[in-house]
Amino acid sequence: KQRADRLRDKAEAWVKQVQSSGEPMDLDPMNAADRRIVHQLAAEYGLTSDSVGEGRDRHIVLKKESEE
Repeated sequence: KQRADRLRDKAEAWVKQVQSSGEPMDLDPMNAADRRIVHQLAAEYGLTSDSVGEGRDRHIVLKKESEE
């Protein structure tokens, strides 16, 4: 639980950075459970998040919603 809370705190900082810069951000590789937390948080803030890579190198790329 504490680990998840720390991850959410970090993810909120990443989300705010992407929102303010508008630049996509590649995160470090993380396990599936951690990625799920980040995906959920990104969705709450209106960002898109994609898992990229294979196996141990799988990581998330956070992006602003594309305004098309």
